[in-house]
Amino acid sequence: MEKFPSVVGDVMSSPAINVDGETNVRDSALLMTEKGIGSIVVIERGIAVGIVTKRDMMQKVVSICLDPCETKIKDIMSSPLITANKEMGILAAMRKMRENKITQLVVMDGEKLEGVISERDVIKAVSYASLASFKPLMKEE
Repeated sequence: MEKFPSVVGDVMSSPAINVDGETNVRDSALLMTEKGIGSIVVIERGIAVGIVTKRDMMQKVVSICLDPCETKIKDIMSSPLITANKEMGILAAMRKMRENKITQLVVMDGEKLEGVISERDVIKAVSYASLASFKPLMKEE
């Protein structure tokens, strides 16, 4: 039987794309665009310390007319990180996102950055599992 995604490690994006806290918002936005991602993890002295999403960039830079070439990513990051581990259940991860009113969790193993899981990743996994559960019903007799 095919294994359905059930834990964060099954559906997270890995490796997590990250930048140093001194990187400016413009360069971070270009990297996010190039990689097709909605968030970027901020690293300082080798440790994940924050996260910045597209929405953060819009609210904390664009909407208040800050210069993205002058604004450092560390100045707009959300910190401390709200994290998950690879063994956390997908639905527990979704609950944690909802409780904290966020759409991304950084996946850590101790202090090691493992990946990122988004609300979209969770929805896809749950949808896949739901659709797959109908497969036996669709077989011809």
